[in-house]
Amino acid sequence: MFTNNKKQTRGIGIKSLLATAVTAALIMTPTAKAVDGSSIVKGHVVAQAGNDLTGATITLKHKSKGLVYTITSNNDGDYLLRNVPVGTYDVTISKEGFEPLVEENVAVTIGQSIILDAQLYKAGSDIERIAVTGSAIRRVDMASSTSGLTFSDAELKAMPVNTGFESIALLAPGTAAPGGASFNGASSFGGSSAAENGYYFNGLNVTSIRTGLGSIRLPWEAISQTQVKTGGVSPEFGGALGGIVNAVSKSGDNDFNFGAEVRWDPDSLRSQHDSIYQENGTISTNTKQSSYDFKELQLWASGAIIEDTLFFYGLFAPRREESTGAGQTTYSDFERDEDRWFTKVDWFINEDHSVGFSAMNNKRTWTDKTFAYSWQENVIGEQQGVDAPGEDGGKVYSLNYNGYLTDTFSVSAVVGRVTENVENVVASPKPGVWDERDGFVTLSQHTNSSITEQEFTRDQARIDFNWDLDMHSIQFGVDYTNVKVDYFEGQNGIGDAEGWWTVKTAGDNDISGASLGSDFIERRVRSREVDSDTTSLAFYINDSWQATDNLVLNMGLRYSQFENTVSDGRAFVDIDNQIAPRLQAIYDVSGDGSAKIFATYGRYFQPVSANMNITQGSASIEWFEYFELDELDANGAPTLMADGSPSRGDMLRDRRWRQRGITEPGLIASSALKPMYSDEFTIGYQQEVFDTMSAGVRAIYRDLGRSVEDTDIGPVLAKKLAEMGITDNVGQGSYYVLNNPGEAIQMSYDFDGDGQIDEVNLSADELALPEAKRKYLALEFTLDGNVTDDLRINTSYTWSHSYGNTEGLVKTDNDQADPGWTTSYDYGDLMDHGYGNLPNDHRHAFKFSGAYNITEALTIGLVARTTSGRPKSYFSVHPAGVDSCAEGNPWDACISQYYDQASHYDENGNPAPRGSKGNLPWLTNVDMSLTYNTDFFGTDMTLKGTVYNLFDGDSAMSINEERAQYGDNGLELNPDYGLVTGRQGARYVSLVARIEF
Repeated sequence: MFTNNKKQTRGIGIKSLLATAVTAALIMTPTAKAVDGSSIVKGHVVAQAGNDLTGATITLKHKSKGLVYTITSNNDGDYLLRNVPVGTYDVTISKEGFEPLVEENVAVTIGQSIILDAQLYKAGSDIERIAVTGSAIRRVDMASSTSGLTFSDAELKAMPVNTGFESIALLAPGTAAPGGASFNGASSFGGSSAAENGYYFNGLNVTSIRTGLGSIRLPWEAISQTQVKTGGVSPEFGGALGGIVNAVSKSGDNDFNFGAEVRWDPDSLRSQHDSIYQENGTISTNTKQSSYDFKELQLWASGAIIEDTLFFYGLFAPRREESTGAGQTTYSDFERDEDRWFTKVDWFINEDHSVGFSAMNNKRTWTDKTFAYSWQENVIGEQQGVDAPGEDGGKVYSLNYNGYLTDTFSVSAVVGRVTENVENVVASPKPGVWDERDGFVTLSQHTNSSITEQEFTRDQARIDFNWDLDMHSIQFGVDYTNVKVDYFEGQNGIGDAEGWWTVKTAGDNDISGASLGSDFIERRVRSREVDSDTTSLAFYINDSWQATDNLVLNMGLRYSQFENTVSDGRAFVDIDNQIAPRLQAIYDVSGDGSAKIFATYGRYFQPVSANMNITQGSASIEWFEYFELDELDANGAPTLMADGSPSRGDMLRDRRWRQRGITEPGLIASSALKPMYSDEFTIGYQQEVFDTMSAGVRAIYRDLGRSVEDTDIGPVLAKKLAEMGITDNVGQGSYYVLNNPGEAIQMSYDFDGDGQIDEVNLSADELALPEAKRKYLALEFTLDGNVTDDLRINTSYTWSHSYGNTEGLVKTDNDQADPGWTTSYDYGDLMDHGYGNLPNDHRHAFKFSGAYNITEALTIGLVARTTSGRPKSYFSVHPAGVDSCAEGNPWDACISQYYDQASHYDENGNPAPRGSKGNLPWLTNVDMSLTYNTDFFGTDMTLKGTVYNLFDGDSAMSINEERAQYGDNGLELNPDYGLVTGRQGARYVSLVARIEF
C-alpha cells in the first residue's frame, strides 16, 4: 500500500545480519514526530550481493491486536510507514525467490523511528536466523537531534519512579527539581522557569491551564509510554521555552485482559523531619502532628469488541488520602477522595484509517476540619467552624484520527477538551491575622484566609500532515486552542473584618503614615473577578532532507499568534507574526550509522499565561487601610475581636487604593507589546559503544531574547502626565502595565476624565528598565543502554550555569507561583543589582537510574541523583538616593521601599548582587525498589516495595532570603535570614501488589 522513495545509506550488503540489525537503528531517516502516540517504521532492503531489492514485501503484525500493515520497497529498496500505533510487532520481509526474514518483538515507541534494514538471501540458502531486539534498534538516531529520553510503562515499573510526569522528567539530564514549594512539583528544563514547559497526553495539551506549572493529574496506570524532550524540539510543539513531556495511553487488543493493583503508602513507615524554629523560638515548620496515609486501588480491563478491528481499554482508580498537620495556632484533619477513571476505544477501520476516543475524570473532593492548636504545648483544642468541603479537577475528552490519503500522504488529527475546576467552602468566616514584627507569627485561628471559585476549560484541535517525496519528508500542520477563564477571588471575613491583617513595624517615610520604628496594623483587601478567554493559533512546516548519504537536514518553521481578553471580550494582548525557525543538522561520521555529530538552532515563543487574565485582565479592586494598635495581649500582640479581626485604634491615613477594577486594554497592557521568546543552540556527538549502549556529549546555550513583565509605571507615568499637562483623576496609586522590559510602552486612556482618550508614549529611556536577561550554558555527558542482558542503566552528568536578571514566569526567591506577575520588574529600582546567578543555577548534577534482574523473578531498581545547591541572595529595602532611587532618575520615588525586603541590598544598604551569597547545600536523593514476579494460580503476580529518599536526606531547597527587618531604629539584621523554608521530603515506603489475568 505504500512506496517510499527516501534515499538510505548504502553499502550494507556484505555485513552480517546482526550488524545489519544494529545498523538498522542508526541510519539517517526522518524522525517520528507524531504528537498522538503513533510512530514510524522504515528501512532498506538489499539482496545477498548487496544490491537494492525492489518489490520486497514488508509485513508488520501487531503481537496482540492482530493489526497488519503491508508496504513494498521502492526502486531504491527503501520503505517507510507512518502512523503505526505503538506496541510490539513481528515483522516479515519477503520476496519471491528469496528466503523470507522474520524479526520478532520489534518495539514501536512514541516519538522514535524504528529503522529495520534487511538482507534477503536466495531461496535455498543456509543462513543463521537472528532476531532484532528493540534495544538494538534505538542506540543512535540518525534522523533527529532532539534530546531527551523515552520510557515504557514496563521500564518505569522496574525502577523506583513515582507516578507523575515530574518524577519521570527528573531522570533526564538538564532538568532540576523546583525550588518553590508552591510550584506544583514542576521541574525546570534547561534553566527555564518551572512554568515554561508543555505536557501532552494522546495528542492533547494537558499542561495545568491556569499556571502552566506541571500537568493535570493523569491515569498513570493507563500510560503506555512517556517521552521527555529537553532540547532541539521540532516545530510541531510550541508554547514552551523549557521542555516537552509527551505520553500515550494503553489500549486494548485481541486478548481479554484484566488486572488489579493495590498501593499503600502507610504513615507508620513514613519518617518525619524535625520541626524548624525561628530565632525567637517560635515554630516555623511544625512536624509534631504531621501524618500522611495514601491508598489506591486500580482495576483495569481491555480486549476486543470486534477482533482485529475494535478495541477497548478501561481503568478505574479510586484514591484515598488522610493527612494531619499543624501550624502555630491551628491543627488540620484532612481527608481527600478521588475516583479517577479512564477509558479508550480504538476503531481500526482498515489498514489505512483508524479512529480513537478517550475520556478521563480526575475530580477530587475533600473535607478539612480545623481545630484550635497551641504549638507550645502541642495541644489540639476545639474545632473552628464546621467541616469545610472542597473539590478540584475535571474531565478530559479527545477524539483522534490517523490515516493515509494516498500512498505517500498521511494525516493525523485530534480534537478535545480539558477542564479544571477549583472550589473551596470556608468553615469559619474569621480572617487571617499575622504578626511580622519579630519573625512570622500567626495570631488567628482562621480556616481559610481567601475564598476562590475557579473554572477553566481548554478546547483544542490540531491536524498534522506528512508527505514523503524522493529526498524529502515534509510534515506540516495547524493547531488551535481556546481557554475559557471564569474566576473569583476575595478575602475571608465579614464586613469590617474582611481582609488580610498584618502587624508591622514602620520604616522611613512609611506609606502607612506611621513614624519610624512604631508598630501599626495593615488591612489589605483585594477582589478579582473575570470571565474571559485566551486563544492561540499556530501553523508549522518541517522538511527532513537527505542532503547526502551522510547528512540529514531538518528545516522547520513555526508561526503562532495568541490573544488574551478581558471580560467584555476585548483583547488586552493580541500578538501575531511569531516566526520560530527550528533547524537540525545530523551527520553520520563513519557512514555506517554508529556515530553522529549534530547541531540545532531553535526559537521558542511563550504565550501570555491564562493566569494573566486573572492578575492583569480581571476587574481587580485592591486597597489598604492602616491603623494604630489598640488592645494588646500579654505577648504584646493585638487581641482578636469576636469577628476575628485585630483590635485596632484610629486610622493613620486615608484608604490607599492600588487598583480600581479598571479593565481598559489600553491601560493594562502596552499596545506595542511583543512576545516572550528564547533561542537555543546545541551541538553534540553520540556514538554506539559496546554494541548495546550509546554514549554522548551535548553542549547547550539558551538565551532569553525578550520577556513580558508587569510593571507599576505609576512613578514614571506621573512625571509624563505632568509634562503633558494632564491631571490624573483616575484615583488609583498603581498602574501595572504589561510590557517588554527595555522597550517603549504605549498607553491610551482618559486619565483626566475629560472624555478624550490620552495617548501616552513612554520611551525606553524614560522607563529606564533593563532588558530581561537569562542565559543558560550547559555541557551534558550521557551513557545509557544494556550493560548486560540483566542490567539496564541511564546515567548522566551535567555542568550548567544559569545567570541573568530574571528567572522567568515564576520566582523561586519568594516562592511566587504567579506566572507573569512576579515582583520582578514591578519597579525599576527592584532590578538594581539583580543580575547574577539565577535560582535554577545548579552547577553540577549527577543522575543514575536503572534496574537489575537478580533472578528471573527478582528485580532491584535504583534512581539516584546528587545536585549542587542553588545560589543564595540577600533581599532588603532599597536605600534612598542611590542607583535607580537617585534624584533625577525615573524611579527616584523609590516606591519599591513599600515592598519591604525585596531589593538586592544588605541590611546596611550595600549592594548585594543576585546569587552572590553562597549556595544551598548539595542535595542527594536515593530511591530503591525491589520487585518480585511470580505465578499465582495461573496469573501473573507482582509484589513491589519502594523506599523513597532511602537515606532520609533533609537538604534545604529554599530558605528565607530576607536579610533585613524593621526595628525600633529602622533596618536591622533579620535574625531569621537563612531559615529553611523548604527541604527534601522525608523518607517513606510504598507497597504495591499487582495481579494480571
